[in-house]
Amino acid sequence: MPLLSSTATRSRHRAHGAPKSLGVLAGLVVTLLLAGCGLVARPGAASLLRFEFAPTTGDGYMNQLLTIYNDGTRLLAPTLEFTALDAFRNPLPAVKVTTVYGSDRGRLVVPPGGGVDVLVFTGEGAASAEDVAVSVRTAEVVDAPVVGVEPVVTPMDDSGRALDRNSRFTAVSLRNDDSEPMSVRLVYIVWTQPEGDERQQAEQVVPVGDLIVLPPNQSTLVPVTGAARTAVEGAAGRVPASIKAYLSR
Repeated sequence: MPLLSSTATRSRHRAHGAPKSLGVLAGLVVTLLLAGCGLVARPGAASLLRFEFAPTTGDGYMNQLLTIYNDGTRLLAPTLEFTALDAFRNPLPAVKVTTVYGSDRGRLVVPPGGGVDVLVFTGEGAASAEDVAVSVRTAEVVDAPVVGVEPVVTPMDDSGRALDRNSRFTAVSLRNDDSEPMSVRLVYIVWTQPEGDERQQAEQVVPVGDLIVLPPNQSTLVPVTGAARTAVEGAAGRVPASIKAYLSR
């Protein structure tokens, strides 16, 4: 499939982690260059996307964070392709780059202002990856209301008691504090336990349920079953883990 556009990010180190609100992202990084032929989506949609990659983000935050800036007024669902780069911006062809939230598969929906995804590097030379080049294969406008808040995620036990992310939970409460409905997906993430200067990254990403539609100003309880339940039971209290929700379609 022809590329819609391609750019390299400007790597940065976040002192305080990811943006607290995805609706108020700021700062320009780099302008996308349109390929000009074989377009598979409107050029205007791709030109609204910009990227920034942070290999490390500080204690308590997810590393290898890709910020996707959306300068438009509509929800966008990009399908991205990544090339790992070393500290000198040389490509690392043996390194495979995948994502936690699915921006490489058109799963992640990016609201106006922007959103984030988390990258995973595997293969020979993965530890040398310090940046990425981002290619936009498609950028589709999503016909859904724009929401101004993130869903509130709370792990729960069988009795309805709220737990922390490292506990053995059996359900997840999702609360939508917006006046519009939102569609999200849940993932359970098991993290590596790096040594020395190694970066922590996702070792296992397990979906919890399917696409979940949250009514406005309401909560929904999502049971943790199947592979997700197995992952929680295996990781809880033993290795670092997270339960995350992201806008999707």
